Amino acid sequence: MSDERQSDTTDNPWWGEHLHRYEEAGRLLGSASLTVLDLACGTGFGSDYLARLGHIVTGGDISEASIAECQQKYQRDKLTFMVMDACVLPFPNGVFDAVVSFETIEHTTRYHEVLNEFKRVLKPGGSIILSTPNFPVNSPKGFIENPYHTQEWNFQEFKDLLNQHFSSQRISGQKYARYDRGGGFRYSLARYAEFILYRRGARKLPLKWQNAIIRGLIRKPMYPLSSDYVMVEREDEIKKCKTFFAICKP
Repeated sequence: MSDERQSDTTDNPWWGEHLHRYEEAGRLLGSASLTVLDLACGTGFGSDYLARLGHIVTGGDISEASIAECQQKYQRDKLTFMVMDACVLPFPNGVFDAVVSFETIEHTTRYHEVLNEFKRVLKPGGSIILSTPNFPVNSPKGFIENPYHTQEWNFQEFKDLLNQHFSSQRISGQKYARYDRGGGFRYSLARYAEFILYRRGARKLPLKWQNAIIRGLIRKPMYPLSSDYVMVEREDEIKKCKTFFAICKP
């Protein structure tokens, strides 16, 4: 798998959407303490988030450097980090109540093996929670633009893939909804200003200036917060989202 990892600093455009996925996973897992594998944990902020909810979490990543960083930064009861290959997980059958793996399967051509391993280490009745990019939206030019991705799927392809491996699956779309809830001139102007600030050239402005512009209009920072995202369930809406989010059962 490739080295594309989410920074755990809030000063980047992707922090909000990554955190929102873990918040949604936490909601789905519920309040009971479960054994959870967070595969491709990267910098470990999501594993730590789930552990803070009371779950017994193992964060796994193929990068030794990432795991060393996680072990140093996040030291908490019920939280463990291990180097592991998603294609050959170092666990016996039926260990975890849930497997969480966000933005992972698009990074390896061995994704069938990865999904089989997720099923193998899952307890009966357990759940697998995944996310992956929506090809038509994430790569609008018609080819995969992200050099770290080996493949991406459209809605039907992703649904067909999950149906090959799981007896039940529910796909949602992660939608950026910052401007869906507000109205009036300020929100319209902020939407346009954000669009301009993400363009080449304008995005080189110091972040404090960008934040000042957006905060002056809608009292929010330039980069999205997790609260700026929602999950949508209608197929026509899901197909418009950049990211698919799925919960599956073998």
